Amino acid sequence: MRIATILLASALAAAGSAAVAHAGTNLVTNGGFEQTSPSVTTSTQFGTGKLNGFTASQFITGWTGNNGYELWFPSATASTTQDAYSEWGQGSNSNTGVEKLWSGSAPTVTASPDGGAFIGLDGDPTNGVSSSISQAISNLVSGSTYTVSFDWAGAQLQSRTGATTEQLAVSFGGSTQNTNVLNNASKGFTGWQTASFNFVANAANETLSFLSIGTPTGYPPVALLDGVSVQKVAVPEPSSLALLGAGLVGLGLVIRRRRTARKSDKV
Repeated sequence: MRIATILLASALAAAGSAAVAHAGTNLVTNGGFEQTSPSVTTSTQFGTGKLNGFTASQFITGWTGNNGYELWFPSATASTTQDAYSEWGQGSNSNTGVEKLWSGSAPTVTASPDGGAFIGLDGDPTNGVSSSISQAISNLVSGSTYTVSFDWAGAQLQSRTGATTEQLAVSFGGSTQNTNVLNNASKGFTGWQTASFNFVANAANETLSFLSIGTPTGYPPVALLDGVSVQKVAVPEPSSLALLGAGLVGLGLVIRRRRTARKSDKV
């Protein structure tokens, strides 16, 4: 059986290597939100929001925010200790002094599995716009399946109190899938979790977007996001499948010969 084992192992290894060669490449630019241009080092609003003399900007490399309330945090510690430079917080003409995430009396916001910077998307549609962020993904193969993975959590701004819910709607390739709904106690933090969805690309270029959906109206239900990746689902090439098939055929022949030899010995 040694020869048969070697044949099978070789075929499986070759097929596996071919599959791995076409998977594992993250097509997302700056999926951890670490890169900013110009350089930003403190909690800051991004997107196109404009109020109280403050105008947000698209400073996160590779990403575009909308006209909602989107915040970039350089770290977990900064998210709970720095008032965000924004249309509502520090640096504006209407400084609440509490445009940061709750911690202390509630579960403290922790670093995401990806570490470093992350973003917060306010899901309150009071102003008619729920927060979202998007990126154009290129070098896709139409008809192929891609896995969108990310880390996310539910949190709240210190400018409000009360229980909230958080959810993300993920769109890619012309379709949308929603995460589960997180129930968050007043001043709460839900902890990070990882989510993954499979989408089929309809063209070589698609837009990946995350829309924050929160309740109730008038509260700050914030969905945190980090560690975004888009990877093609590995499919073994025909040559690899043929090699695997040849290995299995070889294994069958070896087993058959051994059985025939045993029967001959008994005669």
